[in-house]
Amino acid sequence: MDEQIFGPIVDKTFQEADKNSNGFVEKKELGLLIKKIRDNLGFPPPTEKDIKNEMKRLDKNKDGKLSKEEFRVLVKEITMFSIDQLE
Repeated sequence: MDEQIFGPIVDKTFQEADKNSNGFVEKKELGLLIKKIRDNLGFPPPTEKDIKNEMKRLDKNKDGKLSKEEFRVLVKEITMFSIDQLE
């Protein structure tokens, strides 16, 4: 995916998800984002286990929060899913 297009998407989504502006997306913030996405898609809200599993999957350095680079993986997956739905 073209970084000129994808980079700003990551930046904007990360900034919106990082509610306390500490430079990381924490579990609670990730949960809010996943809930919003699932609501928009008409899916049931995520369970606490869903959120915990996503955090565990994305948090590569295991510090309990997502850096922008770790968060990038999720944004890319969401973007690719959205593109697939348009086709």
